[in-house]
Amino acid sequence: MLPPREALVYRSRLIGDEETLGLFGGGNTSTKCRLPDMLGPPQPALWVKGSGSDLKGCEPRHFSPLRLDPLQRLFERGQMSDEEMVACLERCLVDPKAPRPSVETLLHAFIPQPDIDHTHADAILALANTRHGQTLIRRVLGNRLLWIPYIQPGFALSKRVADAYRRAPDAHGAVLEQHGLITWGPDGRTSYARTVAYVSTAERYFAQQRRRRVWSAAGRAALPAARREAWLEAWLPVIRRGVSRQRKMHLAYWDDPEVLEFVNARRLPAVARIGPATPDHMLRTKRLPLLLRPDAALLRQLERYAAEHRRYFERYHQPGQALQDPSPRVILMPGVGMLTTGKDATDAGMVATLYRHAMRIMRDATLAGGYTAVSAREAFGVEYWPLELYKLSLAPPEAELSREIVLITGATGGIGRAIAHLLVDRGASVVVTDLKPSAVQELAAELNRQAGRRRALGVALDVTREASIAQAFAQVRRAFGGLDAVVSNAGVAAVASIDRLSLQEWERSLAVNATGHFLVARAAVRWLRAQGLGGSLVFISSKNVPAPGKEFGAYSAAKAAETQLARVLAIENGEHNIRVNLVNPDGVFEGSGLWQTIAPDRARSYGLAPAALEAFYQQRNLLRAKVLPRDVAEAVAFLISARSAKTTGCFLPVDGGLREAFPR
Repeated sequence: MLPPREALVYRSRLIGDEETLGLFGGGNTSTKCRLPDMLGPPQPALWVKGSGSDLKGCEPRHFSPLRLDPLQRLFERGQMSDEEMVACLERCLVDPKAPRPSVETLLHAFIPQPDIDHTHADAILALANTRHGQTLIRRVLGNRLLWIPYIQPGFALSKRVADAYRRAPDAHGAVLEQHGLITWGPDGRTSYARTVAYVSTAERYFAQQRRRRVWSAAGRAALPAARREAWLEAWLPVIRRGVSRQRKMHLAYWDDPEVLEFVNARRLPAVARIGPATPDHMLRTKRLPLLLRPDAALLRQLERYAAEHRRYFERYHQPGQALQDPSPRVILMPGVGMLTTGKDATDAGMVATLYRHAMRIMRDATLAGGYTAVSAREAFGVEYWPLELYKLSLAPPEAELSREIVLITGATGGIGRAIAHLLVDRGASVVVTDLKPSAVQELAAELNRQAGRRRALGVALDVTREASIAQAFAQVRRAFGGLDAVVSNAGVAAVASIDRLSLQEWERSLAVNATGHFLVARAAVRWLRAQGLGGSLVFISSKNVPAPGKEFGAYSAAKAAETQLARVLAIENGEHNIRVNLVNPDGVFEGSGLWQTIAPDRARSYGLAPAALEAFYQQRNLLRAKVLPRDVAEAVAFLISARSAKTTGCFLPVDGGLREAFPR
């Protein structure tokens, strides 16, 4: 048998792993036991999930141990403010370094059953979120569950549930209107089994309802896939500008059959405007989605939504409360699909997951007699509740490049890989591109593991082909919803004197090292201008532009063309707050596939053995320094960041100091 806390963690993970039972940071579990006391015999204690922790993948450190006796004595109080409750919970902690206990801790303490589970199961919410929820719960689930009308979590709700339990001590649990299912039992096996049994019964009921009834006939047809893609290309930059007034946001696009069925349903406008499936969703989804008419003025609709949220805040706010970002987190577009927003792709994905649950709850509740939700005032009480907003404060501070979306070409080489790793370290999302699909996908997976979140997308890209660039940008639109910077790094090199240089080598160098930069930059500038949020282009050029070397004519000429391209782009895009700068490295050998290819020929150009080439490059610069990929990456990060906000048209050498390459 597992010790009490380990058994609680095991049970909590079982719940968290089932998506229909638990959502990000929501739900709660507890167990009562006895813990050693340094001043005497073991004392009754409560292990409960800490505030903001997620049941999925939870660990022992996510649970808080509290002295149970003083918590249970609080039941005799008539009332208690949130501030008093939090202070009391902190004083009752056995371990002062444990996370802040859940706001529902007193509910778990007041119920004398040893093990308690609280979940937000879709099927239970669909039963409870109806006009006759109490009657439906009794009819479908029987009379062993208490019915608790909606009360905001805290002391009052804890008292209400405990009072109901004392009147019906044989109950298996309680259904909290708009707030899910609580089950309890003499052990964790029983509480968990009751959760599974009641949720399964509700799911079977709705499966029967869906076979008998149609949720809603389509109000309009979905646009064909090609037209949806064209719509995104034209309007997604505008939408991102609209939702990024306060802070830049990522957007994720969804047009799978479930989403299209929902956004095209005739009942959509009426149902979606009723309110949230549960107040627990609102920290991420807001109270209402934006129902965006794709054929109308988009910015005006976004501004109207933000204005309505401000009025909602002004109507209900209390002194000391600050307005949160008023832009929508969920955008429903009949005919097109759904957009969700967040600080990165993981965040936007969480919003989508939560709203998919809401879709199913709305659909099933409508079938069961009419969907209902908490009032606007009650919703505000949770959305702006300090104890809920506290969960957001647990996130680490945002890094320097957080919310930036950067596309990198030639990303699997030494320099490109180092740039990608450094930018992800600094908080950016990156689109890593190169010719081989498997290589970029492996790199993206590596970067996502590094970040612990979805911060990278691997996309195959041939910079010399317009169609390939268009396909890559389409993938970026769907995954990240925007673009803030491009690192134009892809390159090739051939070693030969002009008289021995073949036309094929010359044209290939121009195609990749000049035309490729033009095609990618042109597509990026079009996007950045339409988006209206500024941006940055950083070209990886070469020391060979100011100081060309012999037998490197094709490379030097193409890099010179790239440099002039960048300078013209800086001139043409300054008024749009799009900065364009260059980094000029010299002899970056580490991790470079290019140097592995050309090193023998380049060594012959200088009359050296191949093994001596890297030392030759190091000794010829003033610092006698080996130039590393990380050095180039640091220069790129600086030129993308706000630290260089007043810099454009700049050449930044990363060459250890070459007098002949000094900018003139």
